[in-house]
Amino acid sequence: MLNKSLLVLVLVGLGLVACSSETAEVVGEQYGQDLALVEVIPVNEVFTKVNDLNGKIVRVSGTVSDLCKHKGCWIQVKDGEKVLTIRFKDEAFTLPASAIGRKIDFEGLLIAEKIKNPLAKGGACADGGEHSGGEVCENERAEKVAKTSEMRYTMISTGLVLL
Repeated sequence: MLNKSLLVLVLVGLGLVACSSETAEVVGEQYGQDLALVEVIPVNEVFTKVNDLNGKIVRVSGTVSDLCKHKGCWIQVKDGEKVLTIRFKDEAFTLPASAIGRKIDFEGLLIAEKIKNPLAKGGACADGGEHSGGEVCENERAEKVAKTSEMRYTMISTGLVLL
């Protein structure tokens, strides 16, 4: 009897510990992996804290301002003239065109880098041509960024939620 009571007490205690741990509960349409981080950084703070956040896994919130029109293989979130492009790790998921204008929480590795050729021209995606794969989408994304900045801000997202 004592062993059963002790076992019940241990199981209840473990349950309470599991319930009290912080989780990243978000209600919306989930793409990719579940969000794990609790702290959410608004996109405007990403640009002001980029030196501290570069190369780190972060969770960011914003509004989708643009996406790959051909495949949904990248999205962009803006703050004024600065653009954060979100690519999906291992191309594990894509987003529908209806994502534009929607609030979003996303998680991933932040990469800030100087653009090597800020006046680069885009490929078929940017010119309205046929979609032929990742490199063409990358050219389209790069052209949109190059018009406004000499820095490129990218996140490699493992998961996101459209709110």
